[in-house]
Amino acid sequence: MLLRICLAAALRVSALLALLICSLSSLQLHAATAHKPLPLEVFYNDAMIEDIELSPDGTHLLALKNVGGDTVVMVVELATGKTFYSTKTDNKEFKFNWVRWANNDRILMSLRFDSRLPNGVKYMQSRLLATDAKQQGKIITLVKPDKDAAYNWVSQYQDNVISLLPDDPEHILISVDREVPLHQTVYKANVYTGRLQRVKKHSGSVRSWFADHQGNVRIGEHYDDKKRKVTYKILDLATNKWVVAWEYVVFDEPSIDIAGFGNNPNELYIFADHEGRQALFRADLSKPGFPRELVLSDDSYDISGRLIYSHAHKEVVGLYYNDGSSRSVFWNKEFKAFQGGLDKALPDTRNYIVNMSADARKYVLFSTNATKPGTYMYGDRDAKTLTHLADTYPALTEEVLIAKQSRRYKARDGLELEGFLSLPKTFANNPTAAIILPHGGPMSEDGKAFDMFSTFMANRGYVVFQPNFRGSSGYGHDFMMQAVGGYGLEMQDDLEDAVKYLVDEKIADPKKVCIVGASYGGYAALMGATKTPDLFQCAISFAGMSDLVQMSKSFRHFTNKNTARKQFGEDKGQLKETSPVRMAEKVKIPVLLIHGDDDTSVPVEQSRLMARALKKHGKNYEYIELEEGTHYLDYLPHRQQTFEAMEKFLQSYLKI
Repeated sequence: MLLRICLAAALRVSALLALLICSLSSLQLHAATAHKPLPLEVFYNDAMIEDIELSPDGTHLLALKNVGGDTVVMVVELATGKTFYSTKTDNKEFKFNWVRWANNDRILMSLRFDSRLPNGVKYMQSRLLATDAKQQGKIITLVKPDKDAAYNWVSQYQDNVISLLPDDPEHILISVDREVPLHQTVYKANVYTGRLQRVKKHSGSVRSWFADHQGNVRIGEHYDDKKRKVTYKILDLATNKWVVAWEYVVFDEPSIDIAGFGNNPNELYIFADHEGRQALFRADLSKPGFPRELVLSDDSYDISGRLIYSHAHKEVVGLYYNDGSSRSVFWNKEFKAFQGGLDKALPDTRNYIVNMSADARKYVLFSTNATKPGTYMYGDRDAKTLTHLADTYPALTEEVLIAKQSRRYKARDGLELEGFLSLPKTFANNPTAAIILPHGGPMSEDGKAFDMFSTFMANRGYVVFQPNFRGSSGYGHDFMMQAVGGYGLEMQDDLEDAVKYLVDEKIADPKKVCIVGASYGGYAALMGATKTPDLFQCAISFAGMSDLVQMSKSFRHFTNKNTARKQFGEDKGQLKETSPVRMAEKVKIPVLLIHGDDDTSVPVEQSRLMARALKKHGKNYEYIELEEGTHYLDYLPHRQQTFEAMEKFLQSYLKI
């Protein structure tokens, strides 16, 4: 009821004030002592505000506002507080990927939804829409089927915007396989009418195009799945010929990724290997061999993120750097001083400049730390003001949240690994109930940043440990490549060794350790229940794989099937040996399975197979299937059902 009241308030009063009122009201409603668990709905509700972005002229804010189970597209006029809501979704039929300004009067919206082929294969689609930002108007789809094409084809992914064309406010550039399936063509799209004008015809094996800031298509990314080879070809402006710049074989060599262009069309930023870690380079496309210079690197971690381009300065000024929690890193002197001033004014938080107006005088700041999920603020550099906009999770305060600790531990073969430890406020330096929480991917990583699953579990009094087992990203190419063909092997040993570390440190009670995960983490949870049935007391798998052989067979429907099969491993015998469903008779502990039946990433049959195997062998298990549920728990009732089931299960089998 509270969120509905807040939305009504936003319609009647200043939007900025209403957001603040909502934040304070929620805080008062959910205020909790350090030792009292918060209401469960705090954890399964979405962030109150997402994707805040300033209009180019700095006069309006665009955002996604979550109200109960609905997500509303909201535009706020800063001077008056006037608020306009253009459309919404209940997150069941479709989900917004992002919203963005096309110009000062039009907005772009990317949405995704699930579909099914006649043969039953499920897959995800995306659409790109445009509508008026400040008044009710017609919502148009920017990519429509080509009536003159030889194929009866509807593009699966239609939201690949490769340039917003800031000097041409009526148009954007999009890359989409509209003419020939899986072959990208670049179009100039009118954001008012939807009219498409072809700019660059599809070419051979190009799966992605990149444009410079002048709107010229300059790079084609070619992909050969049989050879697992990625090739970048660059348009040489001097000769008007396409030249091979870089190539690499996926998994065999460190990847090269395009970060973006500088204002100079011959200045290109790329991510590439530097002494065993990914770093940011600046390449000169005007010279033979495209020489590059190092811009940003770290001895211990990979550099990744998104370039910060200032239209006012006509240059790349920094990087939105993701190192477990986002922050903005500047090398431009003016912005470096600007960031320093913000950090001095807000010394206890990481202060992440989300975006800026075209003249770089107004900005949106995201402020966060280990015990603060995040606060959005609006800044005016000329007026020297910083105004509170909204807290993402108002009920999760510094009095409630726990700072994650980076911990180093050694695997049985001597390899040093990093994990992130959450000690509940009730922890009294005595061994207690603990949860091993492996991430999905598996080529992803955990860090000190806020995440809802570990927050929920720690709030319930459990120790939570999130190991970055071998195969995780962020620690260089060689470390991550240990995931290739490594499912259930040393990657799983690393999780077992994490338990040993917690027990040796007298943090975890060896008789009270549960393993919980989603996607790859769900697979790891099932492997924990089967490979080491005496180590854990319970296991929860959300959307986890159970049969690697069947998963590998399903890749025949993928355009990158050879790469996917290579990642899983091509030894069928090993795949059988590391498939939990084929070891179900070894399970000794209670198992909770949860899976959405519209999951396009891990087919629901993977959990159905495991449930049948557990039933056959008379094991203690529970299986919950979410009707029309996705891999990402997009729909609020599904999140509620999942969190309620997890809480009940953990209380039953991991008593504190």
